[in-house]
Amino acid sequence: MEDRQLDSSRVQEAMASIIASAEADVCMSFREKELAAVKISAANVDIIANELELDKKVAERTLHENKGDVIAAIWHLLR
Repeated sequence: MEDRQLDSSRVQEAMASIIASAEADVCMSFREKELAAVKISAANVDIIANELELDKKVAERTLHENKGDVIAAIWHLLR
């Protein structure tokens, strides 16, 4: 009987872990869609990438995360 309780406990833990993982995936997917909806300028990406000597993908992501605000993105990167 004790083995069954341990197995039941493990199953519950595994299911909780799976549910938590699925919820995290949904949140990440929502966040990525939210960031993708932010309009950014290619010129702003170039300015940040060139002036701070960063990869354009980093500049682009930072601009998206800062709602396209160049100044906020630069401050974020300089912190």
